[in-house]
Amino acid sequence: MLRETFSIIGRNWSMYAVVVVGTMALSIFDELSGKTTSSGATSFMWGYLAMCVQGAVIYSGSFTQVGKCAGFGKTFPYFLKTAALFIAALVISLPIFTLLPSELGVSATVLVFTSAAMIVYVLLLSLVGTWPVSSVTGRGTSLFDAFRRGVARFFPTFARLIAGIILPLVVSMLIFVMASQVASSPLLLVDGRPNILMLAVLAIAAFLQSLGVSYAAVVLARVYLAGEQGSAKFGAAAA
Repeated sequence: MLRETFSIIGRNWSMYAVVVVGTMALSIFDELSGKTTSSGATSFMWGYLAMCVQGAVIYSGSFTQVGKCAGFGKTFPYFLKTAALFIAALVISLPIFTLLPSELGVSATVLVFTSAAMIVYVLLLSLVGTWPVSSVTGRGTSLFDAFRRGVARFFPTFARLIAGIILPLVVSMLIFVMASQVASSPLLLVDGRPNILMLAVLAIAAFLQSLGVSYAAVVLARVYLAGEQGSAKFGAAAA
């Protein structure tokens, strides 16, 4: 699946260049504004990239062809289902606050909660992550269908999603920490001038993130195909 991921990246390199540049631009905007208002745009970008990758796997085509096959009618439900799973992961993770000691600092609390939410999110994706994928074809679109597909392949899917979602984040954080130790400033812009080292690190982190999202998308697309290709109606739905 990793080879397939790199193949998709190679065939659609311009899209990935846009994603990396877009991520950098949004990060610079956040730094200049002193806010994190671009998080919604970033989430949309990752979601759209995942949908394109999954469509490329299902239809064996480029992102351009996927866009023609999907259209708004399939894109909108895809994002609704993706958002629902993410919100569900946050809600399920909320009780973690009751287990944390009161003397724990804010930063540590946020880190623990974020880590717990990410693990819960990966668990949900392993079980019902093909629910959004089904919107690409319109076949097997119920939550029960997604659960049926996920349970049958839960453990290998969970391991691969951990590698695809968690590992790039950890590696990116380590790179940022190491770079901040040698850079003159951890900021992207210093006195109005670009901090080349930190911008390069940000570009690497953005690519790693896009690689992780793409790999996870390929994994879920393959789980979906494995669960639905036995259906006589699947070919017509995906056509």
